[in-house]
Amino acid sequence: MVNIIKASGEIVSFDPNKIRQSLGRVGTDEKLIEQIVNEISALLTENMTTHEIYRIVFRLLRKKSKVLSAKYHLKRAIMLLGSTGYPFEKYIAELLRHQGYIANNNQIIKGFCVSHEVDVTAEEKEKLIFVECKYHNKLGIRCDVKISLYFKARFMDIEQGYVNSKSKKLEGWLVTNTRFTDEALQYGQCAGLHLISWDYPQRNSLKEQIEVSGLYPVTCITNFTKAEIDDLLTNNIILCKSINDNPLILERLRIPKSRQATIIKQCQILCSGL
Repeated sequence: MVNIIKASGEIVSFDPNKIRQSLGRVGTDEKLIEQIVNEISALLTENMTTHEIYRIVFRLLRKKSKVLSAKYHLKRAIMLLGSTGYPFEKYIAELLRHQGYIANNNQIIKGFCVSHEVDVTAEEKEKLIFVECKYHNKLGIRCDVKISLYFKARFMDIEQGYVNSKSKKLEGWLVTNTRFTDEALQYGQCAGLHLISWDYPQRNSLKEQIEVSGLYPVTCITNFTKAEIDDLLTNNIILCKSINDNPLILERLRIPKSRQATIIKQCQILCSGL
């Protein structure tokens, strides 16, 4: 078996089934999956990185379907939302609005001891959620137990000091686009925090919420240049849905007409869930 190196630095044996599973999740047909797996297997070398393998798979998939490659690109697309974390916080607010919450970013909430800037607040009929977003733009980084401990302390101060005139249930959510360590998960679950990561919890992870809602970020569209992505994010255009609903956005941002039709088509298919 050929050994490969994960983003965390861990060395593991290459498992072609993981490629099959990841391609299958985005809707790739079995014939194309096997074709890609066979090509990857032929190109494998000892201690190849998972990033190198991803790039090959992505390139092969993109030749066949830009829409499938956009879905396959999702995890890295989230990491292209910038270095500050603010677009990610806005993105999480959009996901919550889609679920029926009234969501706002960067709210100052008075706690018992001090005031806190909360990344996202989300409210519905029976509960009020305070969301801490932990964004990473590099693979292999996990949120450790210190993050869970820190947020629990903040949330306890908010709980104790918040004037809950509507008697709503207060919840503290910790959301990351990567993963939690086992210890962070153990503490967060024990402490009553609501944890969401790229692949946790099952059936309601960040990845699954995006796929179910169809709220793909504009960074999934591989036809955009980096400068165009920067323009979109600067103008608070984070979702493919925004372009799908109003294609004139591309005109206003001076995206060349030669690429507009392809971009719009990709956005339409991603938003439709096909």
